[in-house]
Amino acid sequence: MSDPSDVKDILQDLLTMGLIRIRALAWEGNADRCAIEADHIHNLPRLLAHEEADGLVYYWEAERPSYIRQSEPTHLAMWEPLWRRLQAHIGAVATAQASR
Repeated sequence: MSDPSDVKDILQDLLTMGLIRIRALAWEGNADRCAIEADHIHNLPRLLAHEEADGLVYYWEAERPSYIRQSEPTHLAMWEPLWRRLQAHIGAVATAQASR
């Protein structure tokens, strides 16, 4: 991946935010939304542990868009700053993969 320490920081922030959202939604009794939130972040711990470029691209191209499709704009606003930070790394990964 591009800058592994920055990517790890972003992934940790994504996980933290997701877990806080799941906890809050659980207290509200919103199991359906908890499942959507959990599905969005469930592969991020593996990316933290293994720094897989392919996994990062999969999150960006599959899991993130799936979450967006299932979410209201109010759900997305909190993720946007982290996604913008991650987007720069996605470009670097795509460039590296294209040069293989």
